[in-house]
Amino acid sequence: MARKLIVACGSGVATSTTIAEKIKSRFEDDGINYPVEAVDYKSIMGELPHASIYVYIAMPEQEVLDEAERLGVDVFPGVPFLTSMGVDDVYERIVEATKK
Repeated sequence: MARKLIVACGSGVATSTTIAEKIKSRFEDDGINYPVEAVDYKSIMGELPHASIYVYIAMPEQEVLDEAERLGVDVFPGVPFLTSMGVDDVYERIVEATKK
């Protein structure tokens, strides 16, 4: 499995890029060297095999969640990175997933 965190939104430009940058910045502050990439949701099924962590904006379809589970990709909500509500908890769980 590839070692990469992907953040997906509808276009792969606005929201996913914002969240990806926030995660990258926190990784840098914490000395974590882990690739982070923003992608568009339309390509998520093709991206999952190349990822180890998937951060979503809108709840993904069950088919996507099933495929992530099958591939061993850890899945986390991204909205806390926008609202700051619960962000530390989600971030800590992401950090743990980077250690797998």
